[in-house]
Amino acid sequence: MALDITAARLDPALLDLPWELPLEDWPQDLLAALPQGISRHIVRFVKLSGKVVAIKEIHADLARREYDTLRILNRLDQPSVMPLAVISGRKTADGEPLDACLVTQHLKFSLPYRAVFSQKMRPDTTRRVLDALAVLLVRLHISGVFWGDVSLSNTLFRRDAGDFAAYLVDAETAAVHQQLSNGQREHDTVIAHGNIAGELMDLEAGGHLEEGVDPIEIADRIIHRYELLWEELTATERLRAPSGGRLKIASAG
Repeated sequence: MALDITAARLDPALLDLPWELPLEDWPQDLLAALPQGISRHIVRFVKLSGKVVAIKEIHADLARREYDTLRILNRLDQPSVMPLAVISGRKTADGEPLDACLVTQHLKFSLPYRAVFSQKMRPDTTRRVLDALAVLLVRLHISGVFWGDVSLSNTLFRRDAGDFAAYLVDAETAAVHQQLSNGQREHDTVIAHGNIAGELMDLEAGGHLEEGVDPIEIADRIIHRYELLWEELTATERLRAPSGGRLKIASAG
């Protein structure tokens, strides 16, 4: 089988993996037992050269697009997973074509949101987790990144000095622009509100949400938190000369 491999620096151990098998059929001895979030695609954590990588089975065009986007995000120093390779041209032993695979480096000590909420948490953990997501979204938007599918499911969380840091893990719908319009930002926040409210309702139904927490109210609060952060970080100051000729400083949003 002649594989088509896209990688900035190829780990030769990748070539020894069973690419002729659908990802869901890979042998257990290759897999790492790590908490896994919800994904519309098959994803497996695989032990490779003393580390762990995440492998997602996806259409070749989408895999290459996401690989390129993640590389840009890494160059922009945005909190996101690191892309390692795209493996395409896969076929079964019978010659049946298989989807490509996107390989990313597993983010050490990170957890999907369901694993975070399944632990015994302090009463303010929900707020701190969602604050981390708001900070991530502001950082992305300031850099001109339209996410397109903002959700807890597409984010990894890692403890950071008593708080949480959030990382983009799914860039299938993301696009990098010179600058985002207000309409693009608002579109992302509308998506975020709907996805987050739905995910929190799901947690509530499973008994993993703090008692008395209203998913809609929490989703409202995270968007409010986003708007406050955006205003604080992007507000500019302009100099205005009054009739007397002396300058005053006024804040402009």
